[in-house]
Amino acid sequence: MKYFLLIGGFCGFLTVFASGIAAGNDLSSVLSNATIGCLGGAFLMRGFRLLLMHQIRQLTAAPAEPGLAAEAPVATRE
Repeated sequence: MKYFLLIGGFCGFLTVFASGIAAGNDLSSVLSNATIGCLGGAFLMRGFRLLLMHQIRQLTAAPAEPGLAAEAPVATRE
């Protein structure tokens, strides 16, 4: 969880850089576009992390339904 922003930025940079090189653009425009892609990827990954943490908190804080534990069969040895 510590490196979500770093990984997102790296993936954004790498994706835009590779697509710019594959399109045949000059290096200066590829690098300028890749820096914007780096920021975009980092912010998207940050938003994904926030959404993931919010969902995990909701899941762990939700109370269990009262009827589920009582209905489960208990295996006994006799």
